[in-house]
Amino acid sequence: MADVLNHVGPFMLVLLRISGLFVFAPLLSSVSIPGKVRILLAFVMAVGVYPVLPRGAVADVAGMGVFSLALAGVMEILLGTLIGVVAMLPVLAVQLGGTLIGQQMGFGLATVYNPALETESEPLGEFLLYLAITAFIAMGGLEMLFLSTANTFVRSPAGEVTVQAMPMGLVVGAIGAGFELALRVSAPVLAIILIETIATAFIMKTMPQLNILSIGFAVKIALGLLALVLGLKAIDRAIVTHGEEVGRVLMRWSATPVPPRVVPSDG
Repeated sequence: MADVLNHVGPFMLVLLRISGLFVFAPLLSSVSIPGKVRILLAFVMAVGVYPVLPRGAVADVAGMGVFSLALAGVMEILLGTLIGVVAMLPVLAVQLGGTLIGQQMGFGLATVYNPALETESEPLGEFLLYLAITAFIAMGGLEMLFLSTANTFVRSPAGEVTVQAMPMGLVVGAIGAGFELALRVSAPVLAIILIETIATAFIMKTMPQLNILSIGFAVKIALGLLALVLGLKAIDRAIVTHGEEVGRVLMRWSATPVPPRVVPSDG
């Protein structure tokens, strides 16, 4: 019984790090999944990881005080949360691209409520969001997320997480790359709409007797939807390529040991 109790503290640290994924990670953070189911999934994942961790992957919590344990738990949750943020940013970038398209096509007046994210968005933004989540699942994103989190226990043992071990560089890089992905997703449709707007303005100036505004709105929607349908293959390729690159970077980061801190000497 005593041997079992000795594993409770280390196991809880492992569970807290994995639980951080369920705060922002794609699909895992969806409120459509009941809270009890997410807790059970986190517990099952921790049970699968903890027995196979190498020696030294979990700090000795026996000598830690209450304050130290609480701080270690917060750091574990924060590390897992940031890993989930890195995986979620490409998905949100695709939704941002869809929102840009919807705003330019006039769908901003037709916002819908997404109960999965508890936010309002345009229909095209929601469509591309679910397309990105589907691509994330199809490319093995959940497995990548689980493996990268498991690798972090070798990179930074549970209970010894420091600010230096946080993937802040990955978060900043993912934000910048996310804006680029949003522009890549929305560029074909935005280019068509720009051409349509210039053509409409030219017709209005040269032939003011024509009431072009009466059909301009419908033409803009039709051209935008046509460009979106024709560009779905390119959009899917951009999502998959970006998602795979984020996965490779995350896996490489999780397998890289944290360099030891250099303590300056008194001399």
